[in-house]
Amino acid sequence: MAATLVPKSSKRDWIAGAHPDEVSIFSQPWFVDIAYRKEHRVAKAFNRAGKLICAFPYCQTNVLGIFPRITSLDNWRRLSSFVFLDKHISDEEKRGAIADIIKQLPRSIGYCQFILDDDSGIIRDAFIKAGFECIKIPKYVRSPSKQNYERDAYAQAREKVLKTISRDGRTRYRTALEQAKIEDISASDFCKFYQSNLTSNGAQSYAPLSIAEALIENGVRRQKAFALAVKDKDGIEAAAAFLFDSGAIYAWMATRKYHPQSTKFRGDDKHKKYFIDILVIEAMIFAELHGLIYDAEIVPVETDGAPRNPHKVFVNEKILHLSKRESRFLFQRVGWWYHGARRFFYTARDFCKATG
Repeated sequence: MAATLVPKSSKRDWIAGAHPDEVSIFSQPWFVDIAYRKEHRVAKAFNRAGKLICAFPYCQTNVLGIFPRITSLDNWRRLSSFVFLDKHISDEEKRGAIADIIKQLPRSIGYCQFILDDDSGIIRDAFIKAGFECIKIPKYVRSPSKQNYERDAYAQAREKVLKTISRDGRTRYRTALEQAKIEDISASDFCKFYQSNLTSNGAQSYAPLSIAEALIENGVRRQKAFALAVKDKDGIEAAAAFLFDSGAIYAWMATRKYHPQSTKFRGDDKHKKYFIDILVIEAMIFAELHGLIYDAEIVPVETDGAPRNPHKVFVNEKILHLSKRESRFLFQRVGWWYHGARRFFYTARDFCKATG
């Protein structure tokens, strides 16, 4: 089996053999083109007959202009996937294709990090064999019922979802919607709201919001995304964006209106605490209505050297009663040259600052 790195001029030809509906939303060409732009790369594996059988899109930047940094966590993508172009490919061929693609990734001078789903263990075994650290990232899902909705479809799907969450969750949902309403929000308005809350909180986005806006805008146009906001008497209090493909709807981005930590919501304002939960329940209703899995995970994001869990808002275990599955993994490999060079650079920089 042969493998090669796709030239920049032919980035899109790797998808020619697959139906877009069979490819994860995070690996569809339009998505990775927008998210990664000039840093977009695609590794390819071929069988002995020279037929393309697997592709792996990723992002590559260079640290200090020399050391490759390859990841699926940059620019809002999060979830990577190996795109197999033959439905009937054997497990043995899958192992060979994955191994060939991993061989293309830098070792001693590079840093690689990916989040991948793996139900069979084939991907996990290949990455561990290649020297990657494997970290479990539990995902939380709600599978749809097999009911076909026709008349009053939304109302029926809503009742089906509400029956599966906690009594407290049902009360929050109904109480909140007595005081507020859910409505669509444009990509531009969503990102402005997101940025204003970051600014008020003295924080920065870990990825460019201009890219998030383009992804939402294109996703909505392709009927692969939607953004929702909750409004009450004081305006927008929370907003969330969701992506979906033919199999699942993915909890993706969320933000609350900034309120000082000392703020205590009581009386008529108590409902403000529940607005992210309300948006999640609305996404679960959409998933139920369209026969999709609701899919969320707690992805750690490092900000200023400190790990944070910005996606935890999507998996309120106390009220949503989601199923926990341990089939999602973070794979990471840090080359010794990469690690040593970074340490030397930052030590030298700090020394220069101290002796300024």
